[in-house]
Amino acid sequence: MKSLASVFFISCLVLASNISFGQSGYMDNALNYSRLIKEKTAEGSYKLIGPFKVVGTSYLFGEKNKGNLFSPGVNAFNIQLNYNTYNQEIEFFSTANPDKPLVKEPGTVDSFTLLTNVSLGINQPLKFVYGAQLGSSEKAFFMELYAGPRFSIYKRYKSDLGYVSTNYIQPELRQFDLLYDYFYSDSAKQGLKRLKPNSSSIIKEFKSIKDISSVFNNDDFTINQEEALRKAFEFLNRSRSF
Repeated sequence: MKSLASVFFISCLVLASNISFGQSGYMDNALNYSRLIKEKTAEGSYKLIGPFKVVGTSYLFGEKNKGNLFSPGVNAFNIQLNYNTYNQEIEFFSTANPDKPLVKEPGTVDSFTLLTNVSLGINQPLKFVYGAQLGSSEKAFFMELYAGPRFSIYKRYKSDLGYVSTNYIQPELRQFDLLYDYFYSDSAKQGLKRLKPNSSSIIKEFKSIKDISSVFNNDDFTINQEEALRKAFEFLNRSRSF
């Protein structure tokens, strides 16, 4: 049975998502979670990074999420995972030592999956692939949004250290700011390419291959970026020009 605090937090997460959607369209559930954690961070609670005291969390959807991990020679299923979006490390917990995580540095994990957890806004399993597996030189994980026969879409999360707008006294105080970017792969080319986050730039990007303006426009992108991108990429992959 969930505690009252847990139920309250989940309700806040859903409410924040609805408010954000009503005001400015699409809002990422992970960003909502990160923002609520910053708001709930108790005074005096922080993480030391160099000279800075950092509030909030760099873990995507928090800590100890159920997931699967795939690395050279070792696969683990239905374990507890932490995905640190600040340094791109993966932490996991063993049954022998459930309180102290084992750390996998960038490049030592090929991919991992966060399993469904509707209470956190994870409505379906989220698959993350390390950049090198996709031909990218970036030391980061990319979440697979849509995989097509030629064109696929990925989302990269990262956390930066930002200023705390309400802080005027402690110059060393910072907060984790979660950010994301979209990328795509083309099986006819090497690596990943970043997509500029507006409809006109995305339409222009694929103009030489196919006009996607009939299925992809600014209104759709504003309402739900990921659904609009999936629809456009499905249309792209139906092209007879390749």
